[in-house]
Amino acid sequence: MRPIFLLLLLSWLSAGSAWALRIREVRVLGAAPPARYQKLELGVALNPARFNNPYDPAEIRVTAEFISPEGKGYWVQGFWYQDFKRCQNCPAQRSPQDTCYYCNDCPENPKYLQPVATPLPWRLRFAPPTAGKWRYRVVVMHGDTTISTEPVTVTVAASANPGFVGKHPNNRNFAFADGKVFFPLGLNVTNTWNNGPYNRLPYRDARVGIQRIAEQGGNYARVLLIPAQFGIEGPDGPAGSYDLRQNRAYDFDEVLELAARRGVYLQTVLVTQDELFDSESFGRAWPKHPYYQRLPPGSPNTRFFADSVCRQLLRQRIRYIMARWGYSPALFGVELMGEADCFGAGTNDQFWDRDNPRLLRRWADEMLAYARSLAPQHLYTINVGYAFSGNYPLSDTSAAPYYSPQVDFVQDHYYSSDKNVEYQRAFMARRAAGLYPSKPYFVGEFGLEQNGCWYGSSNFTRKLYPPGLLYHDLNELHNTLWSSAFNGSGGTAMYWWANQVFGLCFGGQYHYLKPLQQFLNACPIFEERYEAVASPCPGDAGPKDAKHEPTSPGNCIPIWTVGREDGANPAFLPTGARTSTPMLEVYALRSPARVVGWVHNRHNYWYKLPHSAGPKENAACNALNDNQPSTPDSIPALVGQQVTIERRVRPGRYRLEFFSTYPFYDVNRDGKKDQGGVIPQFTTEVRASADSALTFTVPPLRPLGTAPYAPDYGFKATWLPEAAPKPASAAPRKPSTATRRAATASRKATPAAQKKGSSSPPKRPAGRKK
Repeated sequence: MRPIFLLLLLSWLSAGSAWALRIREVRVLGAAPPARYQKLELGVALNPARFNNPYDPAEIRVTAEFISPEGKGYWVQGFWYQDFKRCQNCPAQRSPQDTCYYCNDCPENPKYLQPVATPLPWRLRFAPPTAGKWRYRVVVMHGDTTISTEPVTVTVAASANPGFVGKHPNNRNFAFADGKVFFPLGLNVTNTWNNGPYNRLPYRDARVGIQRIAEQGGNYARVLLIPAQFGIEGPDGPAGSYDLRQNRAYDFDEVLELAARRGVYLQTVLVTQDELFDSESFGRAWPKHPYYQRLPPGSPNTRFFADSVCRQLLRQRIRYIMARWGYSPALFGVELMGEADCFGAGTNDQFWDRDNPRLLRRWADEMLAYARSLAPQHLYTINVGYAFSGNYPLSDTSAAPYYSPQVDFVQDHYYSSDKNVEYQRAFMARRAAGLYPSKPYFVGEFGLEQNGCWYGSSNFTRKLYPPGLLYHDLNELHNTLWSSAFNGSGGTAMYWWANQVFGLCFGGQYHYLKPLQQFLNACPIFEERYEAVASPCPGDAGPKDAKHEPTSPGNCIPIWTVGREDGANPAFLPTGARTSTPMLEVYALRSPARVVGWVHNRHNYWYKLPHSAGPKENAACNALNDNQPSTPDSIPALVGQQVTIERRVRPGRYRLEFFSTYPFYDVNRDGKKDQGGVIPQFTTEVRASADSALTFTVPPLRPLGTAPYAPDYGFKATWLPEAAPKPASAAPRKPSTATRRAATASRKATPAAQKKGSSSPPKRPAGRKK
């Protein structure tokens, strides 16, 4: 009897986990029926309802298999979810003209997001790529037990959603699956950094930034899933557990869905270098990092990349992020780490030391490959703060970050105050095209910077802007938006200082997006075989250029390329156009049938414009303000100057149009503040010569103030077929014999009519001789 009892006991114990684990409920969530490339979300409840760590896939794994109408299978990872109730007691704006967002009580309110009961705490998200009847089943693995549901059918409706963004076949641009080009136009949205208790400001900043980008025709924003913003892991909680940061994840759910509704595509950053800082000059975030707590005391921050425990914890975090947000086509791309080469700032163990480049490359390859295995539909990248780190070491492409096969596109960060900065950025675009020919490129961060001084410049146009728009400066943002659109980059450069653009109490420079969006809208240049052209750098440095050592004539190329292979390669120097004066610069894209681009008066840059550099207590920063206040007289006008686009332009006629690049500017002189657009009085026709060069005169380039004149213009030169020649007059034809006989018969038949006083002799048939 006892052996039988033991056998039954062992049998019961072995089946205990299966007996305890069951799928209690599965439900399709959301009021709207599922549609192609839109979120199909399943809510799942299990017994038991809670596990030791629901975020650890080694303990519990919830997945779903979706089968398309064509029979193709897609596996989706599930994630643990906490629901919240949002605080709605924020005070309103004081007046419609007030651009500040007054919400001084709610931001620090710990009850801003209040957790509520979550009946279906497991979630699975999927965006079906085709319409029709789909089947799905939920699979749960816990320990050595696996259970699943029976297949369920769900009908997916058609939609106009273009789907996920990938690389264009030309490898220079981005495109949707149908081949339509996606040209990123937007800004970084990274205003409020909050390392303390979570408040509503990151959420508010991201929502306002995305809405304003969309309102101005933009389509891209870069956001940070890091501890100070929407990161699910930080110094306030244990490694591998995300309970304390479910409120941030809840907010980012809404941010991503807002972006999808507004047609804005988000690039998310998972890690930044400042999380690993460990020095007196840059702070000591690393000893507070949750992964550091799993390591022996005193472990260097390079263990973040090398230690197996740290790598496993990061893989777990990546799995959660891709499970929760990887479903969305509004996720443009995933940036594993921002400015990864700066992790050792202020120490003697930096990226360029010892074997650290190879260490970082192995880590990046592993993490990006893992993220891609979870969501292969997305683009992936890693970023370095110094562009030369992307191909460091020069002799080993197997170690340099940007040569990784897991990196789909390349982004540099480039801050500068040099007068020739637009030429420098065009150089960087050509350099990237030469070094990484299969990867689109654009600048991920830029701004004015010199020796720790941060500043911005204006345009003499305060009176033209609507009431309540407190600031409308950042001429450097405007200039680089336009130059980068036509220097061969796959997207416009992205301005970094979001607090100057979307801040609580100032901003407005997002309005610069609208004129460029209107210019690019329906312009087919990216669908054609095009190449970037530019005028040469004149070699005159600005009076307040940063100190370059070593230097190049006029600081035409970035300092870090001087004396390197990069700077010595003539293929990286922008060429293909010339101007009649070195103070006129042009950046353009040329195809056989058109040229589109931007012309700019080089006098019109930050130092000669109204500007302010700080902090004020820094003498070096104050020295940058030594010509203030400035007036429009400080910007010499350029009148009657010419641009020549060299080589490979189709000979013949071209319609030449010039466009306003500024918002709130009356280009039509009708009393209305236009948001860019063509300037009708400047439209004309020009001809490209037989040697395939196109020369045209630029309208007067003057400081802003008297519309429609401006210090820069967009332009489009579009080839026109030659007008058909007018048909020549037909030569008289000799009448046939039959015609002559008929005429003779007619004359004989009408003698009476001629005798009744006809005032004129009978007409001869055409062609008859007298």
